[in-house]
Amino acid sequence: MLAYEHQADGAMALVERPVPVAAEGEVTIDVAATGVCGTDLKIARGEHRMYPAGTVRVPGHEVVGHVRENRSEDPRLAPGTLVALAPNVGCGTCHACTAGRSNLCTDYAGVGLTFDGGFAEVVRVPARGVAAGNVLPVADGLEALDVVMTEPVAAVVRGLRPLDPGPGDTVLVCGAGPIGLTALLLARMRGVDQVIVSQTSAPRRELAARLGADHTINPRAEDLTDRVLELTNGRGADCVVVATPVAAVFADALRAAALGGRVNFFAGLPSGKGEIPLDANLVHYRELMVTGSTANTPEDNAEALAIVSSDPQRFRRLVTDRVPLADAPAGFARAAAGETLKLVLEP
Repeated sequence: MLAYEHQADGAMALVERPVPVAAEGEVTIDVAATGVCGTDLKIARGEHRMYPAGTVRVPGHEVVGHVRENRSEDPRLAPGTLVALAPNVGCGTCHACTAGRSNLCTDYAGVGLTFDGGFAEVVRVPARGVAAGNVLPVADGLEALDVVMTEPVAAVVRGLRPLDPGPGDTVLVCGAGPIGLTALLLARMRGVDQVIVSQTSAPRRELAARLGADHTINPRAEDLTDRVLELTNGRGADCVVVATPVAAVFADALRAAALGGRVNFFAGLPSGKGEIPLDANLVHYRELMVTGSTANTPEDNAEALAIVSSDPQRFRRLVTDRVPLADAPAGFARAAAGETLKLVLEP
């Protein structure tokens, strides 16, 4: 089979590989579509901690496809069934897993991170992942592109959960990449009063407006906090999502938050650059709730799949580029240059 592989010298290359075969308890999937995200671009740059020098592995964790073999006891996974994969497989026994936070598992496995992923024609899901519910059947009548955004939506669902945006709230989203725009769409579905999107790129601001942002801000042209206060009659944003890895934005998020505001640091900063100055008094005197979020659980993915399935076109609009797997190098080059919003590889 064809695969886009991370090689021992750190380069990404198209290679021919043996087709994986399911062992007892396992499932193999004929890949139909795999989304490309910032994690994959980081792997391709040689900057991901799970891909140290010498690693030979196939990335790709936003996977949708049809069951090829089912050697598990799950009757829902009959060959030909369209499924979406929840990529993070917990051990099931550590404190995080038993507390329902398998995304924080101390011994996790991950599709496209610790074992071969979806930039290939076929992917194998280990028995541990099948048993944990990481293979999610898709409702009849839907196709792969309808649900390829399931994993990114799951990540944002997890980030928004403690913020609990709803009617009466103003939501500020910092960053209009796929994650920030997903946060915009989910906030709109939850009936918030207004969504403000901050983004330096004019085309991305225009896209945010088309997707339902009430206001957009260019933080290079105007002060983010001043503009948010102006748009909220001096109150600030009730919910703030930081979806861009820019250090100054994390501090801005606290300044732009309302009294009792809820802030999610969705984005991470580059390794070794995570220590930044923040005004702790803003957290103290405004009683801000500041949360982080990383990855997602099978339960998050099940919730996201239900959301995406209920209105496929809403999230399908974020997929701007579809590229055959055989053209993956060219697709990755365009994504790395910022020429795509959401790239999907299709075998």
